[in-house]
Amino acid sequence: MRSLWPREHGAYAQLGVPLATALVLAKPTPAAILFTAAACLAFLANEPLLVVLGHRGARVRAEAGGRARRRLAVLSVGAALCGATALLLAPRAALVACAVLAVPVAALVAIAWRRAEHSLWGELVAALALPGASVPVTAASGVPLAVGVELWLAWSLGYAASVVAVHDVIDNRRGRTRLAIVHAIALAVLAVAVTAVAFAARPLAAVSVPLAASAAIIAIVSPSPRKLRALGVVLVVASIASAILAATR
Repeated sequence: MRSLWPREHGAYAQLGVPLATALVLAKPTPAAILFTAAACLAFLANEPLLVVLGHRGARVRAEAGGRARRRLAVLSVGAALCGATALLLAPRAALVACAVLAVPVAALVAIAWRRAEHSLWGELVAALALPGASVPVTAASGVPLAVGVELWLAWSLGYAASVVAVHDVIDNRRGRTRLAIVHAIALAVLAVAVTAVAFAARPLAAVSVPLAASAAIIAIVSPSPRKLRALGVVLVVASIASAILAATR
């Protein structure tokens, strides 16, 4: 029986780690918990939706379409109810956060509709949209909106660097060209420079350091694409390190 869990494994960390961090920054309110539940349910609805739309292929839709439709209905209704209730209970700052977050989320939906979610640009938009789910959670818990947005940008910077590094590894299956090596070094230098400046200017920006540093190392070393699973583990560990930095600042 085909699994209907989301197949984009990196997205679990991009959504889950910032959400978990948001919940420990301050005592979560009912609205914050409901925002978290809505984000998780909407994320879990992604794979059933792709199956129903036929984006996983006609054969998969024929074999798993019925299960996918039922699961999609349950998850969609649950996400809508949790989200609507959270909006009713949340303070104004959380509503503003949701309005801002709606822009990258809409872009991500449009990219998925065009079946381009695995492109570099699609994954960069996901690296912006998924961590953004933490902002309404922090705002609903009484954390200043500016702090939540700053953490969001730091998470997105770190995840964007890791996306570019992983795509560099995938694109170099047949060996690295001189241009690819130059690109990798440029990425590494840029990632380290940006995070160093951000760390000096804004303490919360240090959240991006473990992820960006890992991306820089991956870009320089450029391991075999066969080691993508190991790279995923490294980036999850870097995400946890980032979460510890955020929770202790």
